[in-house]
Amino acid sequence: MEKTSLALKTIKALLVIIIPIMFLGILTLLIMNFVGLNPMAEMKSLINGKSEKTHQLANKGNTVPNDATAMRREIASQSKTINKLRDEITQKSDQIDALNKQIQETSSNKPKKQTDPSQASQSKANLVNQTYRNMDPEKAAAIFEKMSVKDASDYINMLDNKTKAQILNNMDPAKAADITKLLKPSKNQQEASIDNTTDSSSTGTLSSP
Repeated sequence: MEKTSLALKTIKALLVIIIPIMFLGILTLLIMNFVGLNPMAEMKSLINGKSEKTHQLANKGNTVPNDATAMRREIASQSKTINKLRDEITQKSDQIDALNKQIQETSSNKPKKQTDPSQASQSKANLVNQTYRNMDPEKAAAIFEKMSVKDASDYINMLDNKTKAQILNNMDPAKAADITKLLKPSKNQQEASIDNTTDSSSTGTLSSP
């Protein structure tokens, strides 16, 4: 009797717990249907969502090795490109070196233009003559006063006779006398002397019987 009564008490206790839970479950289902929710569809969606997440995690685990493989392939491709560019740079550098060598050989074989000393001297004389001919004689004389007799005579000898006379006329008489001792006939005067000698010879030849 005691065991029976204990079992009945247990059953009653369970019923007291289960019945309210069932009531709440039914009430919840009714409210969800009233609101417009389908409990079975929501449960299926929840189950499918978990399945998709599991599938994505599995695919993600498989993607990592694939990404590593693709990265290794990309690195290998970039390395090949770099090596190709390095070879092209080396080839271009060799071509440049060869061209520079040809230029150097051509330059060394090309005969150097030699400057005629007499022509350079004449160009300098013409420049000096033109400069002092266009200068005021007093200022030119002041310049030559500051030179030594040797240097002054060298430059004055590059001038024409008229410019020489004007400059010497404005110089210190003592220094002008020293420079006069070193004067040389100008080029024009030499040419005129040669022409006069030639004309005299020609005249003497024609007048002779």
